[in-house]
Amino acid sequence: MTMKNSRINLYSICLILIILQHSLARAVVVINEVEPNIQQHPQQHDFTEFVELYNTENGTQSLSNYTIVFYSQTSNATAYYVKELDNYSIGPHGYFVIGTSHLNPNINFAKVKDNIQNGLVAIALYYNLSMPIRKDDIVTNLSLVDAVVYHKYNETYEKRDVIDTLIPGQDFIYEDSNFSSGEESIRRCGLIPLKQNQFVLGPPTPGSANNCSVVSKATPTAMPTTTPKAIANIVINEINIENNRSYIELYDGGRGNTSLDGAFLVLFDGNTSAAYWYWNLTGHKTDRNGYFVVGRFNTSQYESPQIVLKPQFGLNAVALYYPQSITVNSTMMLTTQDLLDALVYGQNPNISSTLYSLLLPNQKVPLEDQMKINADHSVGRCFGLKKRFTAGYRQMPLTPGRENDCSGSLPNIGINEVYTDENMQFLELYDEGSGFDHLNDITLVVFDGEMGKVVYSKKLNAKMSASNSTDFFVIKSDSKISRLFTEGHSYAIGLYLSPQMRWQVGTSIMSSKNLIDSIVYGWNTDTIASKQVTDVLGNPQINATTIPNFNVSVGRCQGEMTQSHNMMHRNMSSYMWGLASPGEPNRICKDRELLLQQSKLRINEVDVNQPGHDYEEFIELYDGGQGHVPLDGITLVLYDGARPKAIAYSLGNATNTEGYYIIGSSNVRNVAIDTLISGPHWIQNGHDAVAIHWGYNTSFSSSMVETSTLIDAVVYKFLSRKVYPEFTKKFGTLQNPVIGSAKANTSISRCYSTDRVDLNAFTLTYLTPKKPNMCPPPVIFINEFDANQIGVEFIEISSKKTHFPLSKVSIILYNGTGDMYRKIDLDGARTDAHGYYVVGTANVEKVDKIVNITGWLEAAGAIALYYGISKQHPASVSSQGGLIVAVTYSVVKGHNVSQSLLQLSSRNKTQLDIMKKSKLLGHESQSVSRCTNDNGETVYNFTQDTPKKPNNCPTSISSTTPVTTSPGAPSTQPSTVSPQLKYSEFFINEVNPDSPGHDISEYLELAGPVNASLDNLTLVFYNANQENKAYYILDLTGYRMDSNGLFLIGSPNVKGVQLELKEHIQNGPDGIALYNKSSSFFSLYTPPKQEDSVYILDSMVYTNSRNSVKPRSLMSLLSLEQQEMILEDDRFNQSHDESISRCFSNLTSFQTAFVVTHMTPGKPNNCVLRKILINEVNADTPGYDKAEYIELYDGGYGYSPLNHLTLVLFNGNDGKAYLCIPFGFNQTDKDGFFLIGGPNVTNAHLTIIAPEGFVQNGPDAIALYQFVSPESMKTPCKDRNMTQEGLVDAVIYGSKQMDSLMNKLLPNQKIILEDKKHLTGDESISRCVFQELTNSAFKLSYLTPGKANNCSISNETVTTLPTPRMSTPSPTLPKVDYDILINEINTDQPGPDLAEFIEIKGPAGKDMSKVILVLYAAHDNKAYNVTRLQNKIKASGLYVVGTKSIKDADFEQKFAGFLYNTNRAVALYDYDRAKALLSQKNPHVTSTGLIDALVYSNHYSFTEQTQTLVKTLMTNGSKTFIEDSSFLKGDETINRCSNQSRTSSAFVLSLKTPGRENHCPKYPHGRKIQLRLKNADCNEWKTNRTLVELAVVQIALYINNRCNKCGFSSGYIKIEKVMCGSVVLDLTITASNKTQLDEVHGYYKNFINYTKTIKIEGKSFEVDQTCFVSCIDGNVRPRKGKKKSGVDAVGIGVGVTCAVLFLIIFAITILVYWRKKRHGALGFELTRFHDDDDDDGHDADDWTGGKPSFENPLYGKLSSSD
Repeated sequence: MTMKNSRINLYSICLILIILQHSLARAVVVINEVEPNIQQHPQQHDFTEFVELYNTENGTQSLSNYTIVFYSQTSNATAYYVKELDNYSIGPHGYFVIGTSHLNPNINFAKVKDNIQNGLVAIALYYNLSMPIRKDDIVTNLSLVDAVVYHKYNETYEKRDVIDTLIPGQDFIYEDSNFSSGEESIRRCGLIPLKQNQFVLGPPTPGSANNCSVVSKATPTAMPTTTPKAIANIVINEINIENNRSYIELYDGGRGNTSLDGAFLVLFDGNTSAAYWYWNLTGHKTDRNGYFVVGRFNTSQYESPQIVLKPQFGLNAVALYYPQSITVNSTMMLTTQDLLDALVYGQNPNISSTLYSLLLPNQKVPLEDQMKINADHSVGRCFGLKKRFTAGYRQMPLTPGRENDCSGSLPNIGINEVYTDENMQFLELYDEGSGFDHLNDITLVVFDGEMGKVVYSKKLNAKMSASNSTDFFVIKSDSKISRLFTEGHSYAIGLYLSPQMRWQVGTSIMSSKNLIDSIVYGWNTDTIASKQVTDVLGNPQINATTIPNFNVSVGRCQGEMTQSHNMMHRNMSSYMWGLASPGEPNRICKDRELLLQQSKLRINEVDVNQPGHDYEEFIELYDGGQGHVPLDGITLVLYDGARPKAIAYSLGNATNTEGYYIIGSSNVRNVAIDTLISGPHWIQNGHDAVAIHWGYNTSFSSSMVETSTLIDAVVYKFLSRKVYPEFTKKFGTLQNPVIGSAKANTSISRCYSTDRVDLNAFTLTYLTPKKPNMCPPPVIFINEFDANQIGVEFIEISSKKTHFPLSKVSIILYNGTGDMYRKIDLDGARTDAHGYYVVGTANVEKVDKIVNITGWLEAAGAIALYYGISKQHPASVSSQGGLIVAVTYSVVKGHNVSQSLLQLSSRNKTQLDIMKKSKLLGHESQSVSRCTNDNGETVYNFTQDTPKKPNNCPTSISSTTPVTTSPGAPSTQPSTVSPQLKYSEFFINEVNPDSPGHDISEYLELAGPVNASLDNLTLVFYNANQENKAYYILDLTGYRMDSNGLFLIGSPNVKGVQLELKEHIQNGPDGIALYNKSSSFFSLYTPPKQEDSVYILDSMVYTNSRNSVKPRSLMSLLSLEQQEMILEDDRFNQSHDESISRCFSNLTSFQTAFVVTHMTPGKPNNCVLRKILINEVNADTPGYDKAEYIELYDGGYGYSPLNHLTLVLFNGNDGKAYLCIPFGFNQTDKDGFFLIGGPNVTNAHLTIIAPEGFVQNGPDAIALYQFVSPESMKTPCKDRNMTQEGLVDAVIYGSKQMDSLMNKLLPNQKIILEDKKHLTGDESISRCVFQELTNSAFKLSYLTPGKANNCSISNETVTTLPTPRMSTPSPTLPKVDYDILINEINTDQPGPDLAEFIEIKGPAGKDMSKVILVLYAAHDNKAYNVTRLQNKIKASGLYVVGTKSIKDADFEQKFAGFLYNTNRAVALYDYDRAKALLSQKNPHVTSTGLIDALVYSNHYSFTEQTQTLVKTLMTNGSKTFIEDSSFLKGDETINRCSNQSRTSSAFVLSLKTPGRENHCPKYPHGRKIQLRLKNADCNEWKTNRTLVELAVVQIALYINNRCNKCGFSSGYIKIEKVMCGSVVLDLTITASNKTQLDEVHGYYKNFINYTKTIKIEGKSFEVDQTCFVSCIDGNVRPRKGKKKSGVDAVGIGVGVTCAVLFLIIFAITILVYWRKKRHGALGFELTRFHDDDDDDGHDADDWTGGKPSFENPLYGKLSSSD
């Protein structure tokens, strides 16, 4: 044997021992017992559930690295409870119990009740997980130690993910709740893990040995093979004990053809409890319907010589066994061992019998009626297939081999209501008040009405629970049949006391046998059920009816507002029409025609308040003009918005001939009152509501709004009244209340819509009781239009109210001569949730009404909105009746319009010249937008197109801008169009969210125009610690700014409060937003919506703690991206309170505009700020500049915020900035210092750590500026010039005087000369006079960072510089080896996936119709999208497939989110070779014709599902690519950085670049690094690349976090090789330039300096902190060992064994070496343990199994589990 072979054998032995050690560790702990505590009623809680673990070893076992996980199949096989068991242990052969506190003192870890669910559930135990399992993760078997899967129902399940993953080839354990009268648990009786047959049912024994009955308690052994599932389903179904025709019938539940092999049927004598007859059923099976009959009846399959059933006296028994541990014979004694089912029968219940107590404890015996027996009756099952359950048996006619006849025992349950709306369908059952009737054994069957075939069946078992306490049970349509009923068909519905398997879909077995109730149902008289169906299931057919906006159902009735008290089964005449009321008594039982007429009733006019005394109040109803509609059964209800109160008035008679009906007092003049109300003031002034309902006044005794019976309602208030937003929502609307008026002769009148509960339909008009309302035109505007004649043309209408109705509104278009050329009616239309409605060409975004005419807006003319004009409108502009507003225009220079059009404008101004203006803007797609000028007047201005978005108006518009708008004048009363409110003028001015003590002085102050209305404005307060959910909503409608332009909201203790806070303003991190949107659109406990950001007038995010984590998602939703939080630290002012005050700008949603200062509620803000100056500078240090710093000082106040300051460092040679440092979230320390410095600054806590040499040596300048505007922030730092604007302080230093530099910042002053020889060692420029902008205030002195300056010579303190953000690597795209390749993919984005894309690269001009794009899913390995591409690759060589959000996409995908996130693949195929894919539905994954592919996921834990896709589509060695959403704080994409096809290593994560070159690292900028792990096993690391990759990921994460998540990933680190000693990882770190490389390399050094251990796959590895390169010097010091116990002792033993073997072989090696040397022949070389220069890949200690391919050095974030 050679030495080389000896070494291999040594390695093999050690590897085997290590594997053995790992196996032993995994098998130490097993799941020993589970108690789900399954309850019969869902209302009960599982208080005594538990899971018990068992230690099979003699020593104490640590549970660190063990994890227990609970999975549920009903939630798509995902985890619903996860517990890592770190810090726990189990004693020798001990138990560890996880359970509720009710199990004390037996539990080791307490959890909440009901964690162990009762469905198809799995409990899994894992050891040493490579990736942690989290809640909602999909089930996995990686690192699995043991598992148990169970269910409380013995049924077949289609979805078996938990079974197939955890216990493949096995079945779940049936936890039969009838196993015993008490509780039972699933207990282990064997020690083989992952074997279901090791478990049996028995009494719970938490914390002690399991009771395995026939086996030893001390030594559990495996139980016998379990009963086959098919046999386990067999039950005794029917027996007849009459001697001449006696038989026993078995039943398998309807499955059919079930083998009975191994089953025995035994008869027992009740007197002796001994068997007197038995049958071996082996060789037999049930028939196709599931029956098997034993006896002398002529239909039996098994002929017995004679079945002798004992005489009908006493009690006897028949039992069904499947013997495993017993022997069946004719002399056996009664036992329950191996018993499947049993039935005790007889006529005398008083005779004592062992049969009774043993087989059927606590149950009644089904006694035979002698008369029925003589009349050929048997005892048979009618209720379910529960075993040993006598309550399910009844006396019945003989039915051997057929379905039992249970017609005499049908439950009193009927079909009570049927609802067939398109969006929701249901059936309601009713039990006539008995309550809690079990539905376990009833089957719902739906038949086709014409053919009588079964189209649907559903078993109503215990999983759906029994009828509830209100006696109703509702069955909704489910996923198997999305709609129970389809329009245009007839159906029959039957309730049967019969097994579901009898009713197979497609069979024609309609029957009245065991039929409980039925109904025949259709849509109209054209879809009538056949006579065959109606004769059996009910006649006549009931037909559906539809009433718009109402949920109408058919139900059993006996008059108005009642439920049936006589079910009258299968009687169609008991059904009538009403409103859907699932789970409640049927309502509004009426004739169809009357129901339809009354549904059109509307509240038409309300006179709420009059000057003086309210004597003439009235409410007017209107039936739409039908006339004489009966109002019996209609109730008027007045609801109080402030307290739970309602007053109801029953109405009667009918509407008059014109359709009107008045409710009021006798004082109402000149009109007949239909329902008389006595006394004045019967209608309150609001915030209240008036409603009409179906029903009687006795049904409306509280403020609970019965929306199911609501016909119409109007919610109103007066300006001075308080608003209750939740009250309005009770009526099913998000609209604002109607605002009433106390003026004489005015009422709230319906004008703009006949829709029910439409508050926008109402306005104030003159009183018109029992007459048509006098309605003014609606307040709507022409908000924007584009008539540029370039293919995109539209008109946008806006309304101040959202969802405003546009009925009776018409758009009239006039040409330049004044002739009408087009009329567009908008009946039935509404503005959207933002108040917009767009008419335009199909290519206009979100267009509401499409005009399919190119150039439909002429080049010159007018656009006019009219209200209520006739269908035959005059063809000329001469008539102005009904005009709302008009705008004249011209798109061609010099094309004027006629004088008649100009007369439409109240100001008669010249038309706008769009063509001339467009040249100035330089933009083809422009529109004319409605804006507000500097005087607050409404004008139209040229802007870019913004359909369905706020207009892009200039920030300042001269009052001379031409106005061409013309408000119209209705014929009834004058009307003017109010100037549009400039909401941008409202902003948050001051906030005090945290006051000392009990927060009794909190407030928020708004600022805006003097006395301006706050209508439609809403303040919403958000909690960033509670998922950004709203915790307080303030409706500002009805309030106004004060005479100072301020509005104060606060606690009662705050002086001058105009609106009192009802909730505390939370301390933070939290957000506040001011919206120009009704409060009805916002809900408590919901986060802000992205679509609402356009309505934000102002917003802010703040906190009171420096340690708060920045809530990036909340700041993004509140339009505060890339800004910092505002810090309000109570330590800022120890003696008084402080506030967050606006001081620098009125720009909204701009955090830098605020500072923390003294409170000034209701007064101008106190913007006198603390003086903060540059205090000390060390610009040049000896050697490398690693200890430079700049210190700020606030005069000793401490905790002064710095968010308004920016530090700028200027280069003295050109006067340009070379570094800018905004301070954002920072503040001075308790002593007033703030320090920015390099990594080696001593004796100070750096707030910002700057890179080496960040301060130039001079002559240069350091300047401190106050407030940086958003405009200046857009200017790159290097382009900023020196300026004195906003300058707070500056210091200019250097080795020589430079007047040009001084004059720009500090004119007429001298430069500070930093003399290196001034002091021994290092020195700093230290402030000794606290006076700003004074160079002479500084001296050279000793270093004192973070301390008081030493001014005996000179010195002082504080600040910190942010690490410059790592620039994005530039792309390097090598020459492509393949024709086309996948180049970039974006599959997952923050928020909605609206901008996904796939980028393909290839030769310009490539015909992409020869390419097929296929998207695969891993769960079934099938395609979910197959697309043949079109067009050609552009000159750039790039081709983009994406949604319409991707600019210039070459191939558009219609639907957002077309790329799924998890476990998917993208593949390109050659059309000629793979065209068959286009003709297949969801084709299976294939490699035929494959060009390129990538398999990806967005989560590490899911990748085991992608194995098939990887193997089929990718090259060997490829892995699933992970798109980690945490990689960048914005969006990231998968970028190709190598030309290899079908390999994941060609990609990295980087910035998205659709249509542009990818961002990739550059290898010219690379540097070698090494990581030495002192306690790692070299062989393990060489053979397991995953360990290396995970270590590299940890390095990358550290660097990325230190550079403020600059996007650094593991793709920037190349793995070169693994070397021994112990383990040394040889790596290359890369960057896009040298500066970036230096920064990243510095962070890696910090990683080595500050990282003692890293944890990989549950194991800690010790980092050698003495080296970051050249870690092997030939003198590696041995590490000190520590004594281990338990499993670690096995590892020590393995280590000792390996060491001994190594020493023996090493000694032999030396002996052979010297002997061969003496003979002059050395035939081998010693094994190398390190080789720093070995780059050729042939080092024997490099990767085993061959050198890995590193042609592409970037491998991205690859899964470790592939």
